[in-house]
Amino acid sequence: MLQVYSNENTTNPEPVGYLKMMQYEEDSQRASDATEEKKQEILEELEDDNLIDIAAEAYGELYRTKYSNEADKITNEIVKAIGSGCNKEMTVGELISNLSSGAKKIVNDYIFTHAN
Repeated sequence: MLQVYSNENTTNPEPVGYLKMMQYEEDSQRASDATEEKKQEILEELEDDNLIDIAAEAYGELYRTKYSNEADKITNEIVKAIGSGCNKEMTVGELISNLSSGAKKIVNDYIFTHAN
């Protein structure tokens, strides 16, 4: 008796729609990775002061919310740095590091939304 072998798995074929589902998962992961890379690029630009205008607008946005007292913390940090004769440049991340999580979210969301 002559038997022919093939590369196909005939005993356990993939379910209908499996390949489409796997492609969708891969596409979703790629989109998520691209979004994360874009956020990282924006953060790096902020560290280089390339987006200082947007950061200033985010500060204004924070000041118009219930977190206006938190916006004052940013101002205080800037004043302390100037008053102490600090030669070190402060990044936006350092300025907002003392804010509450709600205030940080407002600033970060504004920056990521408007820094395209």
